[in-house]
Amino acid sequence: MPRRELKTGKQVADWLAQVAGALGSSGSITLIGSGALLWHAYDKGFVTELPEASMDIDPVTDSDEIARLCYDGLIGSDFEREHGWHINLMPHTVLDGLPVGWESRATIREVGLLHLVVPSPADLLAPKLARNEERDRAQAQWAKCIGLID
Repeated sequence: MPRRELKTGKQVADWLAQVAGALGSSGSITLIGSGALLWHAYDKGFVTELPEASMDIDPVTDSDEIARLCYDGLIGSDFEREHGWHINLMPHTVLDGLPVGWESRATIREVGLLHLVVPSPADLLAPKLARNEERDRAQAQWAKCIGLID
């Protein structure tokens, strides 16, 4: 059974820095899901944890090099045994579940050779709230309490 030990934005930022450091050429990641919410919290300087830890980071990429790095962290990998969470490489079609115009509201960062795109917290929460699971509602409440959303 997958462990659920992804709870801070520093874990996400550290993984992104590791990916960036391993790149031989530039590549792009769009980060979605609770890992992206954690990244936003960390980027804003909040020292906080998700109300219920996650089991994975959900990146989307066109880069074969980044995809290979993500595959090293799949469920059941040595990476997961070491970190307590895994990488769930997502297809581009998941971005269709984000609100129209999300790209214009996304945060963009360059981390070495890594071009990082992170949809806004409100855009990240839209598909979660549509799913309406208890953990998704708890994450939305957490995002509101720490000031990621109004």
